[in-house]
Amino acid sequence: MIDLHLHVLPEIDDGSSSLEMTASMLARLAEMGVTRLVTTPHLMEPLNPDYHRLVQSTLETIRPIATGHGIDLDLGYEHVLVPGLAARLQSGEQSTLAGSSAVLVELPFVGWPQHTESSLFALRVAGYVPILAHPERYIEVQKSPELAIVAGEQGAVLQLTSGSFAGVYGKAVERSARKLLDLAIDRDVVVVLASDAHSDGQRLARMPAGIKWIGSHMSRGNTLVEWASIVVPTLLLQNTPVPPFDLWAETMSSKRSTGKKDPRGDSRPPRWRRPFG
Repeated sequence: MIDLHLHVLPEIDDGSSSLEMTASMLARLAEMGVTRLVTTPHLMEPLNPDYHRLVQSTLETIRPIATGHGIDLDLGYEHVLVPGLAARLQSGEQSTLAGSSAVLVELPFVGWPQHTESSLFALRVAGYVPILAHPERYIEVQKSPELAIVAGEQGAVLQLTSGSFAGVYGKAVERSARKLLDLAIDRDVVVVLASDAHSDGQRLARMPAGIKWIGSHMSRGNTLVEWASIVVPTLLLQNTPVPPFDLWAETMSSKRSTGKKDPRGDSRPPRWRRPFG
């Protein structure tokens, strides 16, 4: 699996509080089958060079730990979505996910800013792919899932948190996550699963249960998990268009049933932890 959203850098933001905590997080992620992650410290304002150097230095400090667990480590940021974000990125701010065109953005947990649609549109027009962080946790989306789904139909990727499906944030968020995933698949909206882990606590602990719920309760659940946790993040980081789930699943089913080679030149069916692309 690939995790595009978590806060594993020690003493950088509200995530890991120590190097020991980071080491524990990486060990648990490896046990769950994560082979690549993009650490995403919060970015509330334009990227300050001093902050960027500190983040990069801290990332290099933990890289050997990640490598020891078989995890490739990349850098990105979790932006507060503001009207000027697209212009900042176009001017050279290096704050996308692993240098790709994918940009992780979050909204306030209460309220839906009036500039949301125009800011997401500006990112898309500028050539970026906005990834909307944990929409299931936004109060307005819990009231009206259409807000997130329409954003997805217009080109945003919805990042749903794995633990949300297992109640780590409570029943309201659990219901919201399940509703959003169901609507997203029905309406060809792209979804990516991530941990949004801030420590080695419940967000990580409930991650397997959330993935298990999707696998056992959603139609073609295990295939859906493969798409949302391997295929989608891989293609996003490669700056490759992401096919909707139904289209991808039908294509893979046809190739597996006929034994035709997939895009890797491999005639065998893709295994759970083998990256797509």
